[in-house]
Amino acid sequence: MKVIFSGVTKVFEPDIAALLDVSFKIEQGEFVFVIGTTGSGKSTLLRLMTREILPTKGVVEIGDVNLRRMRKADIPYYRRDVGLVAQDFKLIPSLTVFENIAFVMEAMSMPRAVVEDRAKEVINRVGLWRRRHMKPAQLSGGEQQRVSIARALANSPSLFIADEPTGNLDFHTAADVMKILFDINSAGATVIMSTHNQSIVNAARQRVLELDEGKLVRDEQRGGYTV
Repeated sequence: MKVIFSGVTKVFEPDIAALLDVSFKIEQGEFVFVIGTTGSGKSTLLRLMTREILPTKGVVEIGDVNLRRMRKADIPYYRRDVGLVAQDFKLIPSLTVFENIAFVMEAMSMPRAVVEDRAKEVINRVGLWRRRHMKPAQLSGGEQQRVSIARALANSPSLFIADEPTGNLDFHTAADVMKILFDINSAGATVIMSTHNQSIVNAARQRVLELDEGKLVRDEQRGGYTV
């Protein structure tokens, strides 16, 4: 799924400018890092892509859809094609790994047989089959993040957004998570990941979008972390 920002500005009340005249285009199947210091606008950028918020000025297009013009009734359908992984996992503590993943599909009224098959598939994909009956509190931080990724994969999204997915993980666990994200990208999904992790960005040498005080100051292919 392609992503286009055209002259996007986002101002929060009363006068906090989170993004200022940001423009870029991400093609289907790209892997892009979004970097910048705290408060540079990274999370705002991602929230605009998920249609959690709308731009104050400018246009955000995902696929062939102008998100500003999207009807509220269509937002849930749009989000089925967007996988989102956050730093804080957002798992349901009372549910097992399998149930956390199945819950997303059950909420969309998918047939039970489809839910079970797809849940098994994504649990295997992230290497957690032996943990499928455990609850979040029984898992390590890296395992919880992998559950979060599996849940986001449940609907086979074309756009996969990861907001600081390795922020609370050690080096080796972060590497495992990155391998999963690169596998998702290799399968055809567009992956956009915000991060402060210099080592990951420098090792991966993917496209880098750098924000500074709400402005896009660098758009570099095979970029590194220079902040």
